Amino acid sequence: SETTTSGLSAEDAAAKEWIAQKESSGSYTAQNGQYYGRYQLSLSYLNGDLSAENQEKVADDYVAGRYGSWSAAKTFWLANGWY
Repeated sequence: SETTTSGLSAEDAAAKEWIAQKESSGSYTAQNGQYYGRYQLSLSYLNGDLSAENQEKVADDYVAGRYGSWSAAKTFWLANGWY
């Protein structure tokens, strides 16, 4: 949707959506052990705020800090099966 990819290039927006589909089928309430939500972030990263808005912000910050872009995160995911 517009809110999940605003400010991203088309390539990064597509990569972000691809990761969300791989991680959770796009669900903000998916849970697998300590990982939660659309991007399967560690619950510790979410600091108790499981809202869609916070998941988007935390995911964007995580990817920017670790990979620099969603496209780079997708490349890593393809090589490793996780990000």
